[in-house]
Amino acid sequence: MKRLTLLLVILLVFSLTFPLSTFSESNISIWFPPEQGSEVKSEIISLINSASKSFYAAIYDINDTDIVSALLSAHKKGIDVKVIMDDVQAEAEKDIVTPLKNAGILKTDNDQNSLMHNKFAVIDGDKVLTGSTNWTENCLFYNNNNSLLIYSDKLAADYTTEFNEMWNGKFGSNSLANTPYPHVSLGTTDIQCYFAPEDNVEDHIISTIDSAKSYIDFATFTFTSIPISNAIMEKIQEGIKVKGIYEARQASQYCTYDTLKTAGANVIYDGNPKTMHDKFFVIDGQTVITGSYNPTKQANTENDENLLIIRDNSIAKIYESEFNKLFSMWSNSSVSDSFTIVLSPGSPYMTVNGIKQEIDPGRGTTPVIIKEWGRTVVPIRAIVETLGGTIAWDENTKKVTIKFKDTTIELWIDNPKATVNGKLTWIDSDNHNVKPVIQNGRTMLPLRFVAESLGCSVDWNSTTETITIKYPKEEQKTGISLKIVNINYDAPGDDNKNPNGEWVEIKNTGSTSVNLKGFILEDEAHHKFIFPDFVLGAGKTVKVYSGSGTPNSSSLYWGSNSAIWNNDGDVAKLYDNTGKLIDTYKYP
Repeated sequence: MKRLTLLLVILLVFSLTFPLSTFSESNISIWFPPEQGSEVKSEIISLINSASKSFYAAIYDINDTDIVSALLSAHKKGIDVKVIMDDVQAEAEKDIVTPLKNAGILKTDNDQNSLMHNKFAVIDGDKVLTGSTNWTENCLFYNNNNSLLIYSDKLAADYTTEFNEMWNGKFGSNSLANTPYPHVSLGTTDIQCYFAPEDNVEDHIISTIDSAKSYIDFATFTFTSIPISNAIMEKIQEGIKVKGIYEARQASQYCTYDTLKTAGANVIYDGNPKTMHDKFFVIDGQTVITGSYNPTKQANTENDENLLIIRDNSIAKIYESEFNKLFSMWSNSSVSDSFTIVLSPGSPYMTVNGIKQEIDPGRGTTPVIIKEWGRTVVPIRAIVETLGGTIAWDENTKKVTIKFKDTTIELWIDNPKATVNGKLTWIDSDNHNVKPVIQNGRTMLPLRFVAESLGCSVDWNSTTETITIKYPKEEQKTGISLKIVNINYDAPGDDNKNPNGEWVEIKNTGSTSVNLKGFILEDEAHHKFIFPDFVLGAGKTVKVYSGSGTPNSSSLYWGSNSAIWNNDGDVAKLYDNTGKLIDTYKYP
């Protein structure tokens, strides 16, 4: 906890030290959302409201209603307002941006195979706002981004030329390589301006990387470019130090994270519960590469993108400070000595050492109790990476590989067996139906098996309906004291005609009430009764009858049309809703 407190102090100091950086000699202002998201939104609206002639915006995604309203107001005042969005995003945000279309000031690329991925605006032919920030709630107030406002009529001419091409229907490979001022000087600041796909942007990035003499730092939302990765590896071999931050949700077999890490780069995944959406490089404390361009093949050959290479020591220092802040925060948070993770079925959030974050950033996925199994499954990536482990997905074999310290776990979709350090084992020895599944496009893994295999303890609190995962493992203290105290297994007459003649009696021997919702009562043949939302008071008992009936404070009903319990012997097991065995009752 002391480490977390110190981390918060460090973040506060950085946020106060670098709130907004303006360079009068080169007329450049820089912001870093989400900390400065409010300032960026205010600046966008101010630029729209103060435009005297024109406001041209090419923005991949827009869903901020205040910005849309400002654009419409400027248009009504006679300002030449034009907006271009990606077609897929415009459709997704149609409830918000349709008024722009109805006003005749919105166009899209109409190509679902590539992206109009720019995030720039040109104001009155003498100002350019660019960077990685979409005009959305997430990008402004949750995601890590960077935004630049540059006063330059030549740079504005470059962006206006590109905008007019797109406005006239020339996107992607149809775009012309006709930037009027690819090199712009503003005082001591040198700026190179490139657009994809027409300007071979990847080559210019590689050329700049090749010039590195001391170090390369980068923060990228997605980084799959093999040529750029190879260029960085060559610099590592020359002794250049490389550090990098990757967005965790973009980890895949195509991501360059493992390649660069193996080559000697100091790379980490981000810790933003939402998204690390930046796309910038800092080289030798002298050069910054930034814009809408992610280092990917699609960005280089298909998408409409923009990129600036800025040579200015002061600007590089500002970006370096942002990078160091994020790298320090996320690398420190990934090596904590201990973790307490608390989550609840049905909630998309968890707390990690008291700090709230999303379980599946940006997707709202929640832990789910599979009723047929009585077990909880979760999207496990955030939990594994919180511990400092890694997780990989093999699409061909549908295999998930989890690595943490000396433990490697392999699980396969729809397979009830897994391997732990090469040893094949049942995921749930008491229930061979428990297995990884895909729900709503997300891979969901059995929580207890994974967590305990990684050395964690897993506890269920029935009062708060929360699951607590602790690392390193500590003695479980659930506070739950439930006992199966009796089973009437031989009903009067024909058992199968009188299922309510059978019952299992369970007693709360503890001092507090227990909510049994999601708990499981199971026989040796794996017939299961899943408890409804039912509170069993301290010292109270409840009978679970095998047949049907109306539940009350002391009676619940399995709903079976025939007998459950064998007269010649059986085993009753009671589990909590995470799969932890609470009690066993064997007869005769």
